[in-house]
This record gives sequence, structure tokens and C-alpha cells, in this order.
Amino acid sequence: MTSPAVVVTRTALRQTYRRVRESKRMTAFFLLIPGFFALQVSGLVGPGAYDLGRRFAAGEVAPVVARVRGTVLSGVVLLALMGTLGAAGGNSEFKDRYVTFLTATSTRAVAVGSVARQTAVWTALFWPVALAGAVAFAVGAEAPVAAVSLVAGSLWLFVVAGVATAPIGFGARWLLDGYGLSKNARFGLGVGMLGLFYLVLFTRRTVGAALGATPLSWAGDLLLLTVRDAGASPARAGGFLLATVGLVLGSLAASVRLAEAVWYDDRALGDDDEEAGDDPATATPVRDVLASVVPRPTAALVETTWRRTKRTPKTLWYVYPAVFVGLVMAEQLVYSGPFDAAMYAPVVAFTGALAAGSGFTLNPLGTEGDALPALLTAGVSSETFVRAKAYAVVLPVMPLLVGAALGTAIGVGVSSPLVVAAIGVFAVALAVVAPLCSLALGVHYPPGDEGLLGEDVQIPNKSASAAYTLGMVTVGAPGLGALGAYARPSPVDPATVAVGVGATAILAALVAWGGYRHAVAKLDAYSVE
Repeated sequence: MTSPAVVVTRTALRQTYRRVRESKRMTAFFLLIPGFFALQVSGLVGPGAYDLGRRFAAGEVAPVVARVRGTVLSGVVLLALMGTLGAAGGNSEFKDRYVTFLTATSTRAVAVGSVARQTAVWTALFWPVALAGAVAFAVGAEAPVAAVSLVAGSLWLFVVAGVATAPIGFGARWLLDGYGLSKNARFGLGVGMLGLFYLVLFTRRTVGAALGATPLSWAGDLLLLTVRDAGASPARAGGFLLATVGLVLGSLAASVRLAEAVWYDDRALGDDDEEAGDDPATATPVRDVLASVVPRPTAALVETTWRRTKRTPKTLWYVYPAVFVGLVMAEQLVYSGPFDAAMYAPVVAFTGALAAGSGFTLNPLGTEGDALPALLTAGVSSETFVRAKAYAVVLPVMPLLVGAALGTAIGVGVSSPLVVAAIGVFAVALAVVAPLCSLALGVHYPPGDEGLLGEDVQIPNKSASAAYTLGMVTVGAPGLGALGAYARPSPVDPATVAVGVGATAILAALVAWGGYRHAVAKLDAYSVE
């Protein structure tokens, strides 16, 4: 007789598979994400596991083994953080997802099935990256048997991390429900956790070195067990395996108890849609200040945009891909080079502008929704609408972006005043063109038809995001290339930097003006049919 937990797991996985298969976006996500990172980690694109294997085969045993051990340790920490994020965000959600199961079988079966499903999903999503790295190392080292422990050990680490973090997620959900934190506060906690994840990612070598003297380092012995001459201890590998088996069993038991607390506690039945502070505001100090520099209808729309974002900050979640691009660029500068730290300033300016334009201006039709036809026929012109959206981005972003870029340039020791000024111009140009470029593209695309963030958020269309990113890369390329050339060990003349940044500024001005006119014309011809 099949266990109820197995039935729940199998059914939940089938539902997930069907959802992924029927969604082109999710199918692409599940294929592109592991594919992209597998190419990098394996060494097919840039230095990776294959190169480490070649060095190992050439006799650099000690440094390569130390590198692998450090990577394993930092990987364990990253897996723990990812598992906690996944568990707190999904696996321990209120019982809606599993309500059918809960009426048909025991809470224990549903809790175990939900943990198994969550572990299987994100193992399937990210473990292929570790698999590609393990195989590439074995190929490079010309030692096929080395792949055995690397492949099996990394798979076990994913399983352990997925199961062991599940009770943390349930516990976090129980505490959040208990304290009645608002959605915005919960969203902020999630962003903080994501920031911690990236902090560990970018300091992974330091993290690996710090954990090298702890029992957690036995994970390295497990993965290096079949790597000849790597010095792995079978005793420590066995001890790690036994300890983690106990950890998995204990975590499953804890998950069941915490799931009961989360799913059946009276506090969990409260309606968390009731946000505090929803009283209508009567005073309009922000609007009054804005109205001193722009027409009052524009100021009203700018304030409305900000107020909506304050109520539902997860609307801005789709700036995440742009921020991710910047973080990857910065990470590559740290670990791969060959650019100097001076390149950080233009990276800050470019990725900051890219993220700013990915917010509410890339989805003007979706964020206004049913109110847009009424708005455009109530005396608010298309020019006012487009300007308001652009101001809503430029006013807060420009000072932040210019300050961050210049501060970074000065902080990393860029000594040429001309180059510092060029970086400032580069930041201003991108901050202006970003919202207008995204508006020009956003009016062509309906909102995305699926929302991982819930029905209360209209997400930008992914085609619009791709076209916008390509446009920003095109505009920023001359300046980014010139500043990158300056940051190399043999820097070019600052005058060359000025020419490159000047080309970006001119291109940005042309695109911004053309984008503005195009968005206005498109809204003038807007029809709900």
C-alpha cells in the first residue's frame, strides 16, 4: 500500500510539472537558469570546474583541493539560505495549497509531502549546476571515478538543505503570523534574506575559510571521497553522512509539529489582507512640494504612483533581474577581472538605471489597469501621464544613482577629475533615458498574464523586459566601454573616456526624446478594444 505522504508528494509534483509545462515563461525559467549557471560553473564559458580538474591532473593537488573544499563549505551555507527562503516563502504557506490533501489524509502526510515537493523542485532547478561542475572536474582531471562522490555527494547536500530548512520556514511563518506583520514588512524581511544570500555569495571564499575548522568541513570529505590523492577521510565522510541522516529525520519530525501550529493555529486564520494605515490621507504635503516645480496634475499622478508603490512594494520586485545583472558583473570583477575597481562606478550607474526603468514605467498599462481609460478621458493628457511616470522614477533615482556612482568612483580612488565628471554624466544620462525608454516599450506590451507575486500585482511583459534591457545596453555601451578601457591596467586617455561617455549622453538624449514622443503618441491612440 502506497504511503499517503508519497501520494501527496507525487500529486503535488505532477501539479507543479503541469504548471511548468503549460507556461512558456516557467518552462524557460526551469531550463535557462540551470543552463546559464551550468555553463559558467563547468568551465565551458570562462574558468570553471574543468580548469580546476586540469590543474589537479597537472599536479596542483593541494591548492585545488583547498579550493574545492572552500567551495563546498560556502555552497552549504548558500543552500541553507536558499532553502530557508524557499521554505518561508512557499513551503510553509497557509494551507490553501494543501487544503484538499488535509481533508483527505493526515497532517503528517501533507507536511512531509510538502517538504518533499519543495526539496524536489529546487533540487531539480539548481542541482544540475553542481552535476555539470562535478562532471567537468572529472573530465578535466581525467579521472572518471572522481565524479562518483562529487555527483552523489552534491545531490545529498541539496536534499539535506531542502529538508533541514523546512522547519525553519514553518517556524518563520508561525512567528510572522503571531506578530501580525504586514505584507510589506514580510516582503522587507524577504529582501533582507536575499541580501544576506548575495553577501555570502560574494564573500564565499572568506566564508569557506572561516568554516574550514568546523565539522561542517566534513562535507568536503564526502564530496572528495572518490577523488584520488585528494586526502579525503572516509571516517569524516561517514560521520557527516550519518549526522545529516539524523538531521533529515529530525527536521521532518519538526516540520510536522510546526506545520500543525501554522496550519491550525487561530492566528493563521486571520485575514492578513487587512493592512494597517489604509486610512485615506487628507493632507498632501508631497504633492504640494511637487506642484511647486511641476504642474499640479503631474504632481498628483507622481504622488499616486509613489503611494501605490508604498502600499504594494512587491510591484518593484521585477527590478530584481536588473539588480542581479549588476551583482553578477560586480562578482565577476571581484573574482575574475581583469578590470580594476574603477569599473565599479559605471557598473553601479548602469545597473541602477536598468533597475529603475524596470519598475512601474515598464508596465504603464498594467499598473493603471481599468483606471487608465477614465484617466485619459478625464482631462489628463497623454503628455501629463508620460511625464508623471518619468518624474516618478527620475526624481528619487537620479540623486541616488549619481551620488552612488560618484561616491563609488571617489571611494575606489579614481583620481582624474575628468573621469569622475564623465561618470557623473554617464549616470545622469542613464537615469533620464531609463524610464522614457521603458515607457516607449511598455505601451506596446500588455502586462504579463501570470503573476508569481499574486493577483494584486500586474507584472511587466517579459518581451518588454528583454527589449528594454537590449535598448539600455545599446545606449550605455559607448560609455561603459570607454570607462572599462580606462579601468584596465593600461588605461586609455581620459579624453577618450569623455568621447565615449559623450556618445552615450547624446544617444540617451535622442532615445529619451524619441521614447517620450512615441509613448505620448501611443497613448493618444490608446483604445481598450
